[in-house]
Amino acid sequence: VELEAPKTKLLVGKLKELGLDNVLIVVEAFDEKLFLAARNLPGVDVLAAASLDPLSLARHDKVLATVGALKLLEERLA
Repeated sequence: VELEAPKTKLLVGKLKELGLDNVLIVVEAFDEKLFLAARNLPGVDVLAAASLDPLSLARHDKVLATVGALKLLEERLA
């Protein structure tokens, strides 16, 4: 999930394309643009893979993760 600018409107458009509203976005490293765009959206949170916890997963209906974040989680759980 890459944004050209930290605009909430851009993120809302991308999430609507994917049909997501109550979603946890997991990224491999902190992305300031994505974090700033998501902070005003209720039900949308952004976390780095290293900060992922069960409570964050339970709060959201869906999880959107980058490929890099999934690789970090696989290594962490192996």
